[in-house]
Parts: sequence; C-alpha cells; structure tokens
Amino acid sequence: MSTVKRFFAPLIALFRLHLVALIVVAVLVLLYTVIGFFAVPQIARAQLESFVTEKMHRQVSVGEIRFNPFVLDASIGGLVVREADGSPVVGFRHLYVNAQLASIWQRAIVLKEVDLSAPDIDVIVAKDGTVNLAKLAPESEKPTSEQPTALPKVRIERLDIRDGRIGFTDNTRAQPFTAVVEPIKFTLIDFNTDADYQNAYDFSGTTLAGEHLEWVGAFTVQPLGSTGRFKVQDLKAATIDSYAEDMLPFQLASGHTTFEGNYRFAMTPTLGLEATLPLLQVRDLAIKERKATTAPVKLPVVDVHEIALSYEKREIGMQRIDVKDAHIEGAREADGTISWIRLLGGHSSEAKQAATSAQAPSPPAPTGTAPEKAPSESAEWRIHADTIQFSEATVLVEDRTVKPTAKFALAPIALTVNGWSTDPSAKVQVDTEVTINQKGKLVSKGDVQLEPLSAQLAVELTEFPLPAIQSYLNEMTSMTLHSGRLGVKGDVSFAAQPETAQPLRFKGEVRVADLRTTDQLVNEDFIKWRTLAVTGIDFSHNPDKLDINRIVARQPYGKVVISKDRTLNVTKVLSPEGAPTPTPAAEQEDTAENNDEHPDAKQASAKKPDDSDSKQAKAQAKPASSGATSGPMFPVRIKTVQFIDGSANFADYSIEPSFATGILELNGTVTGLSSDPKSRAKVKLDGKVDKYAPVDIGGEVNLLSAAVFTDVSMNFRNMELTTFNPYSGKFAGYNISKGKLSTELKYHVEDRKLDASHHIVIDNLEFGDKTDSKDAAPIPLKLAVALLKDRHGIIDLNLPVSGTLDDPKFRLGPIIWKALLNLLTKVVTAPFAALGALFGGGEELAFVDFPAGSSELPASQAEKLNTLAKALIERPQLKLSVPLTVVSAQDSEAIARAALQDKLPPDTSTEPPKDDAAKRQRIAVLEKVYKEITKSAPNYPPETQTDKGIDYDARLKFLEQSLIDRLKPDDAALTALAQQRARAVQDTLLANTELNPERVFITTQRSEGKAEDHQVRMELKLE
Repeated sequence: MSTVKRFFAPLIALFRLHLVALIVVAVLVLLYTVIGFFAVPQIARAQLESFVTEKMHRQVSVGEIRFNPFVLDASIGGLVVREADGSPVVGFRHLYVNAQLASIWQRAIVLKEVDLSAPDIDVIVAKDGTVNLAKLAPESEKPTSEQPTALPKVRIERLDIRDGRIGFTDNTRAQPFTAVVEPIKFTLIDFNTDADYQNAYDFSGTTLAGEHLEWVGAFTVQPLGSTGRFKVQDLKAATIDSYAEDMLPFQLASGHTTFEGNYRFAMTPTLGLEATLPLLQVRDLAIKERKATTAPVKLPVVDVHEIALSYEKREIGMQRIDVKDAHIEGAREADGTISWIRLLGGHSSEAKQAATSAQAPSPPAPTGTAPEKAPSESAEWRIHADTIQFSEATVLVEDRTVKPTAKFALAPIALTVNGWSTDPSAKVQVDTEVTINQKGKLVSKGDVQLEPLSAQLAVELTEFPLPAIQSYLNEMTSMTLHSGRLGVKGDVSFAAQPETAQPLRFKGEVRVADLRTTDQLVNEDFIKWRTLAVTGIDFSHNPDKLDINRIVARQPYGKVVISKDRTLNVTKVLSPEGAPTPTPAAEQEDTAENNDEHPDAKQASAKKPDDSDSKQAKAQAKPASSGATSGPMFPVRIKTVQFIDGSANFADYSIEPSFATGILELNGTVTGLSSDPKSRAKVKLDGKVDKYAPVDIGGEVNLLSAAVFTDVSMNFRNMELTTFNPYSGKFAGYNISKGKLSTELKYHVEDRKLDASHHIVIDNLEFGDKTDSKDAAPIPLKLAVALLKDRHGIIDLNLPVSGTLDDPKFRLGPIIWKALLNLLTKVVTAPFAALGALFGGGEELAFVDFPAGSSELPASQAEKLNTLAKALIERPQLKLSVPLTVVSAQDSEAIARAALQDKLPPDTSTEPPKDDAAKRQRIAVLEKVYKEITKSAPNYPPETQTDKGIDYDARLKFLEQSLIDRLKPDDAALTALAQQRARAVQDTLLANTELNPERVFITTQRSEGKAEDHQVRMELKLE
C-alpha cells in the first residue's frame, strides 16, 4: 500500500500542479475572455467618448462595439461624430478590423482585414477658410524635438470601403458650393508602409448628378508616391461652374465631360506629377453671361487627344484639339461694348493672363510633411497643342452701333492651328476657311507670332457681298449699295517692333465686280461698274509706299448732279443724311472778289469742272505763299490705269429747263501715275458725248501733283449745241435751235505757272426763242454770233489763258468765262474793228468820208467799201445799215460856194485877190451877181468905208457871205444829198454781186454826221 502511494505520490503532486496551472490558465482565459468580450468594448467606448468629447470637443454616438480576443477582430457599428450643434461630421455604419498576432514579433501593426461599410463624411469649409475635419485632430503638445517622427510599420492584407458617402460644402464663396459623392467604393490590397512597397488600390465613386469617378493603381508610403489610372465620366459643367463661380467671369450653363488617363506622382523630395490622357471629351458645352437667358457660345463636340501633363516641367501638351459644330454669337452693343469682352468679365487682358499663366493645383501633402518648392515652381506654365481644329463652326456677329444692325454670318468655319503655345515666341501656323453670309469665302494660311506680334499670311477673299456693309455706309454717306462682290488675294505681313511704328505690308490684288450704288436722295444710279481689278499691289507702312501695277475698270459709270440749290450730289451723297459740306469762308471770299466780272461768272465757275481744279491749285498754293511746310506725301505709283467702255452722266437742275448730258464708250489708259513731282503720267482717253460727239484726252500730267506739271489736250468734236439749251437760255438769253461744237483745249502747267489755249469751233449756230432770262449776258449776242460766224456757218475762236496758281484769285473757270465774255463784248462794241482785224481796214471800215456838199465817193472810200463787202460776204448773217448822213453847216456852205462859183464867169479865179485892182475887179463881178439874185444893189455896212477910203477886203467878205447865205440849199436838198450818198455807198457795196442786196439797208431818217477837214463822215452800222 505504501509502495503504491509512493508510486502515485509524484503523479498526484504533478497532477495537482497541473490542475492548479489549468485552473490558473482557465481563470486567466476566463478573465481574458471576459475582459476581451466585455471589458474591452466598454473601455473602448469610454475612451472613445472621452477622447472625442474632451480632446476633439465634439459629440459622438457609438452603436455596438465587439471584440473577439481569440481571433483579434473588432467591430464597431453606428458611429457618428457630431459638431457641438449636432450636425454630423464623420460616421459609418460598421467597421470591422481583424488583427494578426504577427504584429508582436514583426513589431508592426499587422491587419488581415479592414472592412468599413457606409462611411459618411461631411467636409465643410467655413467662411474663414477653415476645414471642419482639420478641427477633429486633437490638440497636440509642443514637440520636444524637431526631428520628424518615423512612420509606424503597418501591414494590411485587405481594406475594403463600400457604400460610402462624402459630402462637401464650401462656404467661402458668395453662393455656398455643395457636392455629394455616393456611393463610394475603395479597396486596398496588401498594404505595407515599407519603403518602395507598391500598395494596390481601387477607388470608385458616383455623385448625385450621376458623375462617376474611377481611380485604380498603386502607391508607396516611403517615399510618398503613386501610379495608376483614373477615369471621370459625365462630369457636369454645372458642377464645375458652381464651384468655380467666383473664379470664372462667365457661366458654364450646360455640358459634360469624360476623360481617363494614367498618372505618376512622387515626392522625391520635391513634388513630381505626370499624367497622360488619351482622350478628353466635352459634349454640349454652353457658356453664357451670368444671369443671362441665352448662351452665346455652344460647343457640341470638343475632343482633346493625347494630353500630357508634367508638374516638374510645368507643361501641358496636347496632340490635337477637335472642335466640331461650334456655334458662337457676339455683338457690339449700341454703347460700344463688345459681348465677348463682357463675357470675359470685361478684363480681356486678365483673362488672357489667366489662360496662359495658370498654374496647375498641387495635390495636398500628407499631414506632417511639406513638399519642397520645385526650382521651376515660380516659372509660368507652358501649354501647347500640336493641332487645334475647328470644323463646321458658326460665328454670328452683330454690330448694333449702326442702323440697321449690321449682321455677319460666318458659317461654316474651318480653322486649323498648328504649333499653338503659350510661349510668346512660338510661331503658330494658321489655316482658315470661312464662308461669309453664305456667299463670300475667306481663306488664309500662314504663320503668326504673339511676341513680338508678327504675322505672315496668304489671304484670299472671294465673292464677299458688299451690301453687307450698307449700315456702315449709312453712317458716312447717303448712298445705297445694291450689289457688289469684293475679292482680295495676296500676302499680308505684319511685324510689331519695339519703339517703332508697326510695319505692315500687303502684296496682291483687289477686285470688285458688279458694283451698283444709288443716291438715296433721288433713288438714281450714282456709281457703278462691271469689274474693277487692281493688280500688282505692293503696299507697305513704315516705310510708306503704295505701288500698283495695273487698274482696269470695265464699264465704269458715274453721275454728277447739280441740285436746284446748286449743291453737288457728290457732296451730298458722300455726307451722312445728305448734308452738304459747308463752303469754306475762303472760297466765299474768292467768289465775292469775282462779282465784278459778270453776275453769273461766280455761278458758272461753281458749276464748271475746271473750278474744282482751280480750288485744288489754290489750296496747294496757300501753304507755299504762307511759308508753311507740310509733311512728306505718301509715295504712290500706279503703272497703268485702264478704262474700258466707261460712261458718265451730268445733270444740272439749278437751271430751268434742267440740263443733262452723258459720256459714253470711254476707253483709254493712264500710265505712269506717281506722287513724285518729277513724274509724268501719260493720258490717252477717248469717248463720246451723247453717242455721236467724239472726245479724246491726251498728254502728260502729274495727276497726284497736277500743279507741278500738266501738259494735256482735250478735244471734243461734233457736240450738239441744243444739248446746252438750258445754259444758253439762262446765260445767253436765247435757246439754241441748232448747231454743233468742237473744241481743242490745251493746258500746260509747269512750276505752278499755267498757259492754256482754248480753240473753240461752233458750226451753224442758230438761236431760237428769246428766254428773257435775268441772268443773260448784257450784250447783243446775236450780233456777236453774226460777227464771228463765217460764210460757212463756222465760228472759230481762240481763248488763251495764263496765270500763276499761287495767285489766290486765280480760278480757271471764272477766267475762261471772263475771257469769253470780254471777247464777245469787244466784238459787239467794236464790230467793224473785229471785221477789220479779220479782213483788213481796221476800225475805219465803219466810216465812209464824203467831200462836204458832195455825194461822190473818193477812190479810197470805194476801196474801203469793197473790203467791207468782202467781209460781209464772209459773214452772211450780218446786215448793214447805211444812214442818210449830212453835216448841215458844212454841206450847206459847200453847196452854196459851188453855186456861187457856177454864177461867176468861167475864167474867174477861185484864189483870193492880192492887190487892190484885182480886189476891185472881184467886187465888181460879185456885185453883178448880187444884183441878179437880189434885184438890188448891195447895201454895204459902214465899216467897209474908212477915212482912208474903201476897205476892199471887208466888202469882198460881205459880198461873198451874203451871196453864200442866199445860195444855201434848203432842207429837202440836204436830204437829197444824204440819199445820194447812201445810194452811192449801197451801189459800191452791191457792185460785188456775191453780196445779197437784202443785207444792205438805207435808213429813212436823216442823221447828222461828223465833219473833219472839209470831209463829212458817214458811220455805218451792223446788225
């Protein structure tokens, strides 16, 4: 028995020991179990509530907390952290964590599984910019060391977040921004904080608006970095706009975008971020002004291909941007503001800077780390695109500053930009094709550089409808542009250089076809042409130059009208609302100075085209006389100007009846036009006036400096004078019944000195009815015409004019009119002098001298009358009046003396006696005749008897005078003498049988002539 006890005693002792151990273990296990299952959740709850309340100053509510001490998993249900006002901040429905015992020997936090369901986070940014989540962090004590704390080792085999929600509210904006992402899903596989360990993740989320985000990849904790891919679907423009409202001057009214790509992020130690997006799609984007009801910018399709972003290089590159079916509307408002500028907030320069200098936002750094500033961070971002292409775009533009509103529809537009970059020195290749108002087309291609601004473009504009600019013409003219097509083709270059003007150059051609304009005031054609081609244009600014190789105008037409108020239609049409340009005071003074020429000289000069030339010459002369100097003239050279089948109309309604004429079939060229004062342009033009009157213009002239040199001749032939009846009736006082006009006009100007000749030939001019015009020239015009018209009905005049253009009173129109008026006045006031100048005899042709008391023509007077007869034959419209002319005293005495001589003996000398004997004999003869006549002896007066005897001289004088007085003829005899003289003149003239007797008249009234040297002078008159 004892042996048995001894044998089992050790076993019993060992059993007791193990039993105690088991009991202890059991108690410990029980205690562990009780603490793990019951105490830990309570302690955790208490600690959590205490921490949130005391450290975070927030409210917390926690649902069931479980902990399994045997498998080391824990779960928390229904946790919500609230603000002091009770609003939720962070919460979740359930959290499950499964830890591993390996945490002990691996000296790390090792979690097999973390599962978070329905997390709910509300991120709120206060008005002061603080974030509510940042306030959840407990107040930390002041660190004892500036050395950063090493990251704990953490390993998580799997982390799942599902059914999550993130709400975001930003109160820093004028209108708070709110967004919600729900549901959220996040998966993290095999997480490890070891250096360079790639932690795989998968994140996805959807907003209430249906926007979807996917983010898949891997990241490292040490160093912080990540690579992966992302995808955003249906990101609404309204979402972006509501958040960026304060930063955008415009509103993103509608649209959505989808994009995906890859990224690489690293802190080594500076921030490195690169991303590539194969395609970014924007659909139905609409942009408008805030509070506006319509969107002026609509972009249905925008595709951006191959986007590459590099934060280190601060560069965003795009391979291609495709914009399809864009629709853009813009307007210039009545106050001058531009809607596009207003759309950008009125700060176009700031918008440009924002577009070119914007910096990509940096991703937030992890708590406790601060990324070092990259060396290039201060540099501007460079954004560039290899190709930007707009296709089938539409731009509608309205200009409301003019009436009616000018509207331009640019559609479709095809625009390709290659090499675009925010780098100012970059050159951009531009290729554009635009249709304008469904008819015109603009094509341009070339290079553009922004800084310094320069461009080299090939431009071609075809079929541009010119009536589209009518609203702008209304602002400047009273002209309606009914049709016209503009074409431009050439190369344009522009280069802005610092501290200089902006050089501009164009080389090419301009064409305008089927232009037709009308005068709005009378609704008649004003200017039109079939085609106008300006080719070989070489224009530049700085240096200034315009060279044109050729200008060809086909079927050009223009109309010049003088209205009833004597204003030119050109002045009215080229003024807004038909307001004529006021006459300068200087011109009015010049007109007043010419009032002494003729009452209508100033009116005629105001209407004649020559007057405009004189005004221009005067305007050019004034600066020279005053010593003023003007700036250099813009150098212009035009090689050839050609007119083909041109025409023009001139009408004058200032006279009654009105006057109108036209020029047709105008053809010719002007070559060598230049602003160089030394240049000489050759002019050769021909045409017709009123269909049948040829006109030609030729010579040399500096048209751009006509006052320097002009040598031009203008010939008009076979012009119907009846065309000018309105002017004839007004200024001549008679209508014209027939006649033709031919002129040869020559103008020579050199060094501002004018020598002009006007050869005027009028054929068969006949006047009709008298008009009784108050403005008629105060001369017997019919007489003047008769004096000037030869036997063939031709009037041949030469009117030379000379002067200096520097004379402020020199005006060509009035001078020509004055020369013609002076000529006519001279002719009618001295008609015989005019005939004498043509046929000889001078002014003496007007006079016929007879011996006193005789009707016999001396030979010299007969010869003079023969000359006059020839002149009358050459001037068949002239009529000659021969007056009954006597000088009563001289003719009576001459007749009486002749009668006395007949009564004396034939041998009686007519010489006065010299001695007394001869005197006594003479007295005796005279006494005999006295007695025969008076039947009585003479009764001598006492003074004939002196103390010395008889005064024979006194008696002779008494006897002779007494006899002469008794022998003088009566009035009838004198009239008969006058008639004999008139018939003698008539007979002598009509001895030339070519002279029609009906043209020589003897007047019935006797007139007193003039006596000179015992001669009686008869003065003839012409009619």
